[in-house]
Amino acid sequence: MFWVWTCSLPVTILNSPKVQAFDQPSFGTGRDIAGVVLYAIGLCMEAVSDMQKYNFRRTHNGRAPICDTGFFAWSRHPNYFGEIIIQFAIFMIAVSPAAYGYLDGGAYKALYASILGPFFLTALLMFLSGLPLSERPGAKKRYENDNNWDGYQEYLNKTSILIPFPPQLYRRMPTVLKKTVFLEFPMYSFDPSKHSDMQKGQAVAESRERQERRQERRQERRSSEAILVDQIPETTQ
Repeated sequence: MFWVWTCSLPVTILNSPKVQAFDQPSFGTGRDIAGVVLYAIGLCMEAVSDMQKYNFRRTHNGRAPICDTGFFAWSRHPNYFGEIIIQFAIFMIAVSPAAYGYLDGGAYKALYASILGPFFLTALLMFLSGLPLSERPGAKKRYENDNNWDGYQEYLNKTSILIPFPPQLYRRMPTVLKKTVFLEFPMYSFDPSKHSDMQKGQAVAESRERQERRQERRQERRSSEAILVDQIPETTQ
């Protein structure tokens, strides 16, 4: 409820009687155009990246593949980045009456205070329900299950966590810039020696043992099917 309320604050306050009592600027200002452009970029990024992830999962049934195509080649979470851009674009458009001096007093302050919505959504995705639930837990799961961990490490090293950036440049970027400007905070990083419940050798051994058991079960099923086929009497014309 609080999430929905805060995200809708810019539009809610813009349409409130206290704000509508003032004259409003005509649509088409530079702020409006910039907001619409940012909204379109964010919506495109969020929708297309969701489609790309869906298609990748539909065509890659195995556990080892890494989704590093499309927007996911430039950002590990392009859908989150698109959603953040959408919210700030809405605020940019909604705050126009205050930015161009059409409001004063409490209406002016309230409209600017509605930036709480974009900030709250950003904080939610970065520190609570988004990145914290996918970054370190996802890396930990891949490491302990020996699920293409080496390939995933390479993906982490060359791909920005949130802000889209060319992977060739991000790979060579200094660590200090990754951990500050590009938001690769320590809370997202996975260190096997600190965060893993098992050593890598043990994880690899257990993974191979599971694979061997699956292969044995498949071989047993094939043998059983072959025996059943041999037992079927041949029919003659």
